Amino acid sequence: MYPQALLGQLGKLTEQQQKLQNQVSTGLRLNEVSDDPGAARKVMLWQAEKSALNQYRNNIETQQDIATSNTGLLQSLKTLSNRANEIAVQADGTWSEESLNVYATELDGLIEQAVSLGNTRFSGKYLLSGTASDTLPFEVTRDASDRITGVSFNGNASTSSIEVAPGTTLSAQWVGGNDGTGSETGLLQDAGQDVDLFRDLISLRDHLLTADVQAIQETDIQRLQADEDHLIHFMGISGTMQARMETYLATLNDQEFAISGMISKEGDADIAATIVRLNEVQYAYQAALQSGAKIMNRSLMDFLR
Repeated sequence: MYPQALLGQLGKLTEQQQKLQNQVSTGLRLNEVSDDPGAARKVMLWQAEKSALNQYRNNIETQQDIATSNTGLLQSLKTLSNRANEIAVQADGTWSEESLNVYATELDGLIEQAVSLGNTRFSGKYLLSGTASDTLPFEVTRDASDRITGVSFNGNASTSSIEVAPGTTLSAQWVGGNDGTGSETGLLQDAGQDVDLFRDLISLRDHLLTADVQAIQETDIQRLQADEDHLIHFMGISGTMQARMETYLATLNDQEFAISGMISKEGDADIAATIVRLNEVQYAYQAALQSGAKIMNRSLMDFLR
């Protein structure tokens, strides 16, 4: 019976040595669920929560990229709008018809640029088409001289939201136009607010071509100023959205830091204590071998003498 008991004890000590050796080499107290089922369950729950936080972070970073693209687009549109307003203000009765035609040519370029900006892509998708991101947002009609005479919006006025926290969604997406039937405000065209940057640029261009200074002063300037105010409103929206996303990211980082600490506390090994314990088990194993060897060398004949 003694050899069987000795082998059983040596097997247990060997198993303990392997377990402690794994902890020292990996730095983890939990290498298998059986090491500590209760602690392993906690760690797995925390790891799942941490994975969800990482997904929320990825979602926010995607929205931040969209917001950054929107901001660049908005700045370009604002520069364009500023120039159109300058031309409208300068086009008074002191300018010759030839000078006004020069300005009209510049307006043609601004209109083309505005259409190009409205059809900006982001990651292969149209930025301002709403949820119809594969559809060209703005299509133009031209006259015999190849001048743009109208711009129509072909996207929709809906945006897709993404979850950035449990029960919380947001969208940094904008839509280019809204004919009054959609839920989102159009950036370049919005029937509800009587805003249409393309319409107003084309109107200014046409009035410059006909030298209709009175229409420019009485109509175009006011409309262009309303367009610019509309763009400024979107700048405020952009700043608010980016601040929200920064706040969400900071919160996620704090949560992840806390969870990582709990996982480390529950799952990481105390290396110094583990090495001490490993040495104790190794000494016990060697002692068991030595004592077993001495006892097993004795036989019944040793006692009969």
